[in-house]
Amino acid sequence: MKYILCLFPLWLLATTALAQDDWVNLQKQGGAGLFQEKCGMCHRPGGMGTGILGRRMSAELALLENRTDLQGPFIENVVRNGFGVMFPISRAEVSDKQLQTISTYLTEKQ
Repeated sequence: MKYILCLFPLWLLATTALAQDDWVNLQKQGGAGLFQEKCGMCHRPGGMGTGILGRRMSAELALLENRTDLQGPFIENVVRNGFGVMFPISRAEVSDKQLQTISTYLTEKQ
C-alpha cells in the first residue's frame, strides 16, 4: 500500500502535465479548436443543437460555423444565460477569454 501512495503523486503530476499539453494544443488551434472542444458536441454535424436549429432554419445555417449573421454579444449572452433547450455554460466550463475567442471565430467571416 505504501508503494501505491508513493506512486500517486507521480501519477497525478503526469496526468496534469498531459492535460496542460492538451490545453496548449487547443490554444494553438485558436477559435476553431476551442469551438470543437467546447461546443462541437452539440453544434457540429450530428449534434443536438444543430438538429434543433435545423428545425427552424436550413440545415446549412443550423451549423454555427456556416453562419454569417451571428454577433459576438448575442453568442456570449446565449452561452452564459442559455436559450431554448440550451443550458447556460458557466465560466468554469468555458472561461470568458475562451468564449471571446470562440465568439471571434464564429463572427470573423462577416
